[in-house]
Amino acid sequence: MRLSDWGRVLVVSSLFLLFAAVAVFAEPREEFARETGLDTDLINVLKVDVGGTELTVVFVFINDRALASKVDPTLRQTLLPFVGRNAIYVNPSIKSVVSSFDFNPLAIAVQPDGGSLLWPSADSWIEITPGFLNGFFQVNPAGPSQGSGSEGVLILGDSIDAGKPFEIVLSGQRVRFQVSATAPIASTARSVTSSHEPISVPVLEDVSTIEQLLALDSVTSESMAGLLGLDRSLVRVLDTRGRGQSLRLVFVHLTEAVRSGSLSAELVQRLDPVIGTGAVMVWATSTTGTAFSPWSFYVQQNGTNHVFFSSASFVELTQGFLKTDSLAPGAVIAGVIRLPKSVNASAPFSIYYGTSGVSFP
Repeated sequence: MRLSDWGRVLVVSSLFLLFAAVAVFAEPREEFARETGLDTDLINVLKVDVGGTELTVVFVFINDRALASKVDPTLRQTLLPFVGRNAIYVNPSIKSVVSSFDFNPLAIAVQPDGGSLLWPSADSWIEITPGFLNGFFQVNPAGPSQGSGSEGVLILGDSIDAGKPFEIVLSGQRVRFQVSATAPIASTARSVTSSHEPISVPVLEDVSTIEQLLALDSVTSESMAGLLGLDRSLVRVLDTRGRGQSLRLVFVHLTEAVRSGSLSAELVQRLDPVIGTGAVMVWATSTTGTAFSPWSFYVQQNGTNHVFFSSASFVELTQGFLKTDSLAPGAVIAGVIRLPKSVNASAPFSIYYGTSGVSFP
């Protein structure tokens, strides 16, 4: 079990929090925070007795600091849409293996400081593991010895003011949150990207040439660089396969040298605002069709992973690049990844998509 990846987890979803092993500690909140890289103001733990079985429920307030902790990229992508919505990640678990348990999320109440109890309806909940709302549990992927559990998200929205204290109540037990607006990120393994001013360019209407290039049977970084008339140090090709699905990514480091390559004048014109800024263009396609999200990209340099939270970190070159969640067979999407200001674009860096990546130079 690896607590360092707080979302490295359950069965099909691969998300479930692996907290069972630290349940023996006297101060589980502090221990969980230390192991996961979460700031203590973002996490709390509630333990209740249910028919003689101890149920542990972990709550994580979802904001940019939470997603900049030691979070698995898959979980981060799942939770990203809930940033700014006063949402809570909820993970109930027990030490034994069961397929269901007497845990009802609708029994959870929230009480703003000085206010009345609020009972969120089923519409306020999002299931991450199937059957979360009905008490279905799944075996911890670390093995049966780590028990079982489930996970979901509670969206509180305007019901609370996250700038003020609030409490979460279950079976008469309470945990208190007081989310700080200025608390430092606890994890040194990840950092939030520095902000950019948004850039918008006219999207490409015709990507047939790009489609032809990406559809070639055998494409390497060297061959693609030759086709684009660019130095090999500027181009990287990444082919991944998993569960019968393929994804091909072509990355082009947008130095001033790309102006003298074989890119079309139309494309160079659109790229002009980001050429020479350290940005990287990416084209994506799949022969089989596959899930895809630009939010799965992150930049690594000197042992630090820089993840993205702002749409201003990207520039759309094709319609819907930022909003896509899947690629149809043969479809092509394109965009620009703007390197965080904390990344030195003149020094070596890597761009990862999930667990696979390429390095420049």
